Amino acid sequence: MTQRRAVIVGAGIGGLASAIALEQAGWRVALLERGDRLRDDGTALLVQANAMRALRALGLGLAIDAIAQPFDSGVLRRPDGKPLIRSVTPEPVDRTEPQSVVFHRGDLLEALVSALGDRVEIHTGVTVTNVDLVHPAAGDNTRRWPADLVVGADGINSAVRTGIDPHATVTGTGTVAFRAVIPPHRVPRLPDDGGETHGANGQRFRYAPLSERGAYWTAVVRGGQRPEPADVRHRLLAEWFRGWHDPIPKLINATRPEEIRQEQLSYLHPLPRRYTQVAADGGAVLVGDAAHAMAPDLGLGAGLALEDGVTLGICLTHASIPDGLGEYEHLRRGRTVRLAKTARRMAALLGSRGKLGTTMRDGLLRAMPEGWLSRGAGAAAVSDWHPPSPSR
Repeated sequence: MTQRRAVIVGAGIGGLASAIALEQAGWRVALLERGDRLRDDGTALLVQANAMRALRALGLGLAIDAIAQPFDSGVLRRPDGKPLIRSVTPEPVDRTEPQSVVFHRGDLLEALVSALGDRVEIHTGVTVTNVDLVHPAAGDNTRRWPADLVVGADGINSAVRTGIDPHATVTGTGTVAFRAVIPPHRVPRLPDDGGETHGANGQRFRYAPLSERGAYWTAVVRGGQRPEPADVRHRLLAEWFRGWHDPIPKLINATRPEEIRQEQLSYLHPLPRRYTQVAADGGAVLVGDAAHAMAPDLGLGAGLALEDGVTLGICLTHASIPDGLGEYEHLRRGRTVRLAKTARRMAALLGSRGKLGTTMRDGLLRAMPEGWLSRGAGAAAVSDWHPPSPSR
């Protein structure tokens, strides 16, 4: 039997997971990355038990156990430090499974890259401008990679998605996130294993220890990306979060301006009507944010991208491309559509604006039963995922 070939557009978390899973399923893979090398952004990410199961399914159990930092904070707070609601992080459905953890992105990227075998070719400096979904292939203006399968792992502004469903729309949240990792020698004393605080007009702040990597924080404010120099943005952040409870001002003050990254937050709404396309010579499929970029409040992106990669590999281990893509569509679209709705509802609640909106939000959160954010709000549905059984 001729070895099947895949070309993956994008070497982020979803692209790397898909490459590992397809290679394990017997495929040859060309991984196209627009950057001049595979690199992280120097920050960190929070994932839940579903992501840990996906990483274990890819054979990364020992690696992730060494780099995962537990995130067990159970309190969502107001800027004055008083609790709004307890049990913010999801409770594992299976107590033997991990709870939420934080990874430094560089550590996770290194673990994923180390799992790639010799049937995966990495091509950097390739900005994909040409995607052929009739005779599957992808490439730039100088080279074309033909394949049996094109995998769109190219993020929220996916070029591959445009060919599958041009009606999916990128929608802005009206907020921007600032993120940083502080090295250990500058980390102030942290009172707990991490925390999340919500203020007025959608302002929020999350922090977590990162063991020998130091500490991670992310701040979300309304508006767009700031064009000012890094030192001015740093002063603005310090002003916006002045008076918030410890250790928030200390974390910002301990951060050097050049360590802060900013990102405009967006999501897809509506989502693509389908994630796959079958052609006479093969097919195409979307994974990660290219398929289902979601409102960011539930922190779903990385975990769902890992799920996608694992599921794609399992579906295409033994099945034909049409059958495998049909099974992938069945397994992924319903789950992600439900979670996208939940994420939008959570964003509407936690992003309440104005004094009246903030008061109503706080009242609703205080009225909810203890543990609602971990057992309800879709959180349990996020964590309660296991790799599907291979089709024969």
